[in-house]
Amino acid sequence: MIWRGKIKSKSNLNIDEKYSGNKISGFFALNILIILISIFLVYSIIIKISPPKEENIIVKESLDRIPTVEVLNGCGYPGIAEKFTDLLRSKNFDVVKIGNFSSFDIDTTFVIDRLGEKKYALAVAESMKIPAENVIQHFNKNYFLDVTFVIGKDFNNYLKGE
Repeated sequence: MIWRGKIKSKSNLNIDEKYSGNKISGFFALNILIILISIFLVYSIIIKISPPKEENIIVKESLDRIPTVEVLNGCGYPGIAEKFTDLLRSKNFDVVKIGNFSSFDIDTTFVIDRLGEKKYALAVAESMKIPAENVIQHFNKNYFLDVTFVIGKDFNNYLKGE
């Protein structure tokens, strides 16, 4: 029935009163919360079953043994050799000696291959994100270790991933 240009409903039902907006938005919010919790649980499971970081894989799989490392402070910053020792040990390297380099004027951190097995020095450098061009060879038969790690004044560049 049309009255004054509007359609008049014969039904007395008012949709706005029957379905309140609060009930619908509460139900919607509950569904969103359940979905978010489910996503979080799936993500947690994936993280727990994922393989270890590549840094540790380098030492375990590509090397026939764990290299022995000497860590030397070449920048003069107190306690820095101990900090790098802890970091290298957490990456499965065997740090057997800690000390000071012959001077504290070293600007760039570098790695020295001591026994002619450059793969060990490269593994140490790669695990610390040190460029391969910063790996040198200086053989010394009196050394009973594979690698010398010399910390330069740029050491903060290598502590970022700690």
